[in-house]
Amino acid sequence: MKHLVIVPAYNEEDNIHRVVESIAAQTVLPSRMVIVDDGSTDNTPRLLDKYALQYPWLKIVTNTKKDPRATGAKIVRAFNLGLDSEQLDDFDIVSKFDADLEFPPHYFQELEKVFTDKTIGLAGGVCTIFENEKWKEEKVSKADHIRGALKSYRVAAFKQMGGLQLFMGWDSADEFILRYHNWKIKRRDDLHVKHFRETNELNGWIKTSKLNAKVFHNLDYGFLIGSLSALKRGVVNSPFILSGLVTFYFFIAGYFSREARKLDPEIGKFIRTYRRNSIFNK
Repeated sequence: MKHLVIVPAYNEEDNIHRVVESIAAQTVLPSRMVIVDDGSTDNTPRLLDKYALQYPWLKIVTNTKKDPRATGAKIVRAFNLGLDSEQLDDFDIVSKFDADLEFPPHYFQELEKVFTDKTIGLAGGVCTIFENEKWKEEKVSKADHIRGALKSYRVAAFKQMGGLQLFMGWDSADEFILRYHNWKIKRRDDLHVKHFRETNELNGWIKTSKLNAKVFHNLDYGFLIGSLSALKRGVVNSPFILSGLVTFYFFIAGYFSREARKLDPEIGKFIRTYRRNSIFNK
């Protein structure tokens, strides 16, 4: 299978060697890897120039119009910049990876095995973080969710869902849209990828609560599902209770602002039904 890997990178001089060298050590190499230097101000560009000379399958694209570090739409724009530098129809799989990951040598080989099932539209492993002297799964999402840090799509599915959405919550929207179109999603819990920057460690809990509230609104959860999802954060995220109340506050403020929907109404309806069934099943 022909595999296109795209990695947005901003000020990753401490980590970029991990993702490049762990991919270079794969038992099955990608056909093309594109790293998008998203306006780095550290030593990242010089390191990338060195790697581009070393690996013929690696290409560097530079974003000269980068805004300050951010999540959501700006990350997707950087990804799209890399995507536009290649002919997507030349590939079978397209992956969006973060620049602070380290992959086990057999990762791509196992990924190809998953995609031999023609019904699979999205696949990936799990992120692990180093905590208490050992690597363990970074549990920040539900068990059937593939983290935005390591998404791999069948090109046909990627094209049918219209690519990545340009809003906060794109890495959940993609899964709902794929399910809406009857694609299956496969998370391989045995494929452990090392993650060297804990999720949201740069945001703080208040900003993270606000971002999560924005996600619930963007995904068209509606009042009931959005409120329950917001309050749930107070049970599973610290500071307990307070994080849920703050998320709920921001969600309600966004809900009554009547901001325009980001998704097709039919997909929004599908999402609310899917989430409601998940809650009742639990």
